[in-house]
Amino acid sequence: MTLHLRCGYDIIPQLREAGLPGRMARWDDPLCEGPLREWPDDAARRAERAFWLAGRYEEPESVVRQNLEAADRALLSGADEDEVVLWFEHDLFDQAILVFLLHRLAELAPERTTLICIDSFPGVPAFIGLGQLNRSQLAELYPGRRPISAEQFALARRAWGLLATGDPEGLWALGAEGSLELPFLGMALRRYLAELPSVRNGLSQTESLGLQSIGAGADTPGHAFVAVQRFERHPWQGDAMFYATLRGLADGPYPLLSAGGMGGRLPRLRDATFPNTRLELTPDGRAVLTGRIDWCRLAQRPRRLGGIPIEAAEPAWRWDEEAERPVRVN
Repeated sequence: MTLHLRCGYDIIPQLREAGLPGRMARWDDPLCEGPLREWPDDAARRAERAFWLAGRYEEPESVVRQNLEAADRALLSGADEDEVVLWFEHDLFDQAILVFLLHRLAELAPERTTLICIDSFPGVPAFIGLGQLNRSQLAELYPGRRPISAEQFALARRAWGLLATGDPEGLWALGAEGSLELPFLGMALRRYLAELPSVRNGLSQTESLGLQSIGAGADTPGHAFVAVQRFERHPWQGDAMFYATLRGLADGPYPLLSAGGMGGRLPRLRDATFPNTRLELTPDGRAVLTGRIDWCRLAQRPRRLGGIPIEAAEPAWRWDEEAERPVRVN
């Protein structure tokens, strides 16, 4: 039997409607954000990721862990299938998950893994992802799937190792290579590193784009999300991911965003209500956006970008927008 793996639910109904043979499953832990490391086993990975995801997205940790366990069961079942077909596209969200899955499938199904991974489709002028395609268009892609080569497996394992160990220079060098084995990986790694704090103001690229859009007139999270998608060369965040980023900018003793028109704290609303909440920059938000205050020093909030620790006030690694590369600053 064939196992079809996708980093989300978006195209699974269409794949079933297209009559493709086999089972459809999702593996969609957003590895492009939050902590990564060389975990001793899958249980340790699920425990840390579930704790982080539950806090970021305000979901019950038990539910998040159950979803991660279900995804892992589907992945492990690939060892018993005749073929494992990976359905992916070019953006950061997909590429981060892809290299992890190839890292695992190199052991589980090295001779039975095939890949569909595109950055465009005929007749779709503004291609963002496979979710834009209907069942007939997805069925057209199926015969073009290609077996994963030893070189592709090796490159994916190298990329995953760098993500997990937190090596910004190694990730940048790998991204600069522009390998034909995984042609979209380099672009994705460069965008990933741009989530490091900026040398100019301590904001990640997503945080900066979010504040810029609000400062330019996007008065709600929903409007800001649409605006930011237009600025992204290869959009990779879903709306819930972007809203979580905005919430992070509104938390703590020195929020950069407040409830528009009221000058008060941005309420902790669920995603059903939050997209339509009016927003405005606080004085600190304007000062950080223009580079007069550094967000890391103001917020003093430690976090991790994959395996890279971002220390509270003085992170060792930052992103230089002009040079387009990570720099060590202490």
